[in-house]
Amino acid sequence: MNNVINWLLEGENPEVKYRTMIELLDIPKYDPEVKKAYDDLLKSEIVGLIMDKFKLNKKWEDVTALCALAEFGLTRVDVPIDDYIERVIKNMNYSMKCAKILLLRNLVSLGYYNHKWVKEEISLAFSNIREDGTFRCLDKTKNTNDSKLPDMGCYRQTTTYLLLAAELKKIGVILPQFESLKKFYISHYVAFHPDNQGKAIIEEMVGTYYPFDHVKLGLQMTIYGLSVLGGANHPNCNKALALLESKKDCEGKYFLDKSFPYFEVGNIGEPNKWITLYALLSKKYRMV
Repeated sequence: MNNVINWLLEGENPEVKYRTMIELLDIPKYDPEVKKAYDDLLKSEIVGLIMDKFKLNKKWEDVTALCALAEFGLTRVDVPIDDYIERVIKNMNYSMKCAKILLLRNLVSLGYYNHKWVKEEISLAFSNIREDGTFRCLDKTKNTNDSKLPDMGCYRQTTTYLLLAAELKKIGVILPQFESLKKFYISHYVAFHPDNQGKAIIEEMVGTYYPFDHVKLGLQMTIYGLSVLGGANHPNCNKALALLESKKDCEGKYFLDKSFPYFEVGNIGEPNKWITLYALLSKKYRMV
């Protein structure tokens, strides 16, 4: 385990190093080593490239840039993004569709929970939960949900709610809908049909996909969200946990199955720091 953590802390990926320090290892931000990692990250090429996305003044570039900064563990205190947030909100319209919930997740991570629009939209979003703990697709043009099961909401969309719920819990905000959300994933063995555990609800979502967006989310993200919410220790989760464990090598490093990167994350088919970090974070939260 120490060798894997040392690998995550290598300087060539300052974004992974910083996130590992502050979330996996819980090292205080005032610690000198964390301060150095933080300074290195802010001066890094990858943060510069992400901040350049905002200069394009394109909605989807804004959205992916915000997601990347949230993944790095940065907040509005660390990077000057307030004006870009207001731009995204001002340009919000139905074309955001399924991406809206993941955007809210990233805004919470970036420190905008108390923003009036963010708070109102979160409350409205969770008010639409179905009795089975799922959510319908926000794309009004779709006639069916991706699960192809008439009695289930959209699995992809519901997973973005799961990640939003996880970020809210991490800042101490717990909504009553979280219990129904957890029960859905437990009753569906995290990602499988309850009447056929060998069949994934969405085949591509039982692989290790990263970086994620609102329609492509890897198994490590679903398990992470459920672990934060306190539901991943249920026996029904064992199949999904074993599947994720099968994605690692003899050194304990997890592989990347697929990727459509909007920031550099590593090569497909090789040990991946982001997948490994999320797998280790999931284990950490399951021990809480």
